[in-house]
Amino acid sequence: MLKILKGFEHDTLAIRASNIVSANDYKDILMPALESKLKDHASIKIWYEFDKSFEGFTVGALWDDTKLGLFHFNDFYRVVILANDDLIRGMVSTLARIFPCPVNLFYLNESDLALTWLKKAQANKIE
Repeated sequence: MLKILKGFEHDTLAIRASNIVSANDYKDILMPALESKLKDHASIKIWYEFDKSFEGFTVGALWDDTKLGLFHFNDFYRVVILANDDLIRGMVSTLARIFPCPVNLFYLNESDLALTWLKKAQANKIE
């Protein structure tokens, strides 16, 4: 399941993944939120949090995630991933190397550090 988190800056899309993430989560939750943010901003920051109940993605969700990455590859200017799971952390570390923007990985208990790092982007961003 995906949930859009509130309380972040206007140019930040914050998402929490829990349990099983499905293609419907992408279609009904993530994509509308992403498109809404991109109407107001040329590029945005992403906060993607995998909570402790996260079990994985369905095959459809993995496909949608791949499409999202291809079509929105340059729409992000800073990405924070929060996860405790070693498999997720390993995948993020590998994929972060091909992203055109800074990606930083934090543990769930480091949310304050993650937020500080994410906010540093504002001072460096040119719109």
